This record gives sequence, structure tokens and C-alpha cells, in this order.
Amino acid sequence: MRNLIRIIGLCAVILCCKPIIAQDTIRDRIPVDSNTRLITYKNALNVSGKKEELYNRGIEWVNANFKNPAEVTRRRDAVNGEIEGIHRIQLSFKDKDGINIKTAIVEYTFKLQFKDNKYRYTFTDFYVKDKSKYAVENWLDKSKQGYSPLWDEYLLIIDNQITKQIETLKKIMLGKKEVKDDW
Repeated sequence: MRNLIRIIGLCAVILCCKPIIAQDTIRDRIPVDSNTRLITYKNALNVSGKKEELYNRGIEWVNANFKNPAEVTRRRDAVNGEIEGIHRIQLSFKDKDGINIKTAIVEYTFKLQFKDNKYRYTFTDFYVKDKSKYAVENWLDKSKQGYSPLWDEYLLIIDNQITKQIETLKKIMLGKKEVKDDW
């Protein structure tokens, strides 16, 4: 009986501590550039194809990933192999009744660069779109005045959205496999 009570107590402690552990890990997952101190998702990858072909795949990703690609992209430079854009992420949380409450919009920039057999993506400059810019990097510091536990949820939403975009970009950048129909 005592062992059962101990096991139940241990389970209760683990369940209570789980949200705290999850909150700390989101801060560890968010990449911060050591030079700019900005949240920055950046990587260069090798993939087969000429610069022009990779640029076209990048345009294909923009068209597939955003509802209004012409509005999102600020620069499309096929000669230099660059695509730049600005996009938004809607932040929300669930209230005690489970209703989704929209709170803020986070705007960020992205840049795709292409060379023969490689490309680089950069997602950075995350800020809350309001009367003045409020850098999302402020949410990484729990000691900041006005800290809110919702910041962890917001960081998770941002990380999930950007990670999903990077995954779709990688798939499109691999190109389509040609299927030979030798019937």
C-alpha cells in the first residue's frame, strides 16, 4: 500500500513538473544568432541543380507555401539567385473554456539564396506587429518585466510554423523525381 502511494505521489510530481520542463526546452530550441542576438533559423544545404533551376524551385515553394505570394515577396532576383519576403504568424491561446483567442501578429523576414548545387535559407527579424516594433527575443528572458507564461506558447507557435516551412522548403528543393514510363 505504501509503495502504491509513493508511486502515485511520484506520478503527480512528474505530471506537475512536465509543463515547466517543456517551457524551458522551447527556449533551448529557439536558435539565436551569436552576432545579431536575433532569433534566426539559418542553414545552407547542398542539392543538385543549376542556380536558375534552384531559384525556380524557391519560387515554387513561395507559391505553394503562402496564400498571396506576390504580397509576401519583396524581392525576386533571378540573376543573383535571391528571394526575400515578409510574412506573418497569428498568435493565439486557448482560454479556460477551450476557446481560441487571437492575440497578436508576429512579422518576420525570410531570405532564400541560390548558387549552383546549393541554397541557403534565413528566417529572422521576428517582431510583434503593433504601433511600435516589439522584438520577440524579449520573450526568451523570463526575468523581463511583464513576463507572461503565454510567451512560451507563443514561442512554440513560432517555432512550429517556421520548422514546418523549412520542412516544406527542403522537400521542394530536392526537386521532382522523373518517372520513366517504359511501357
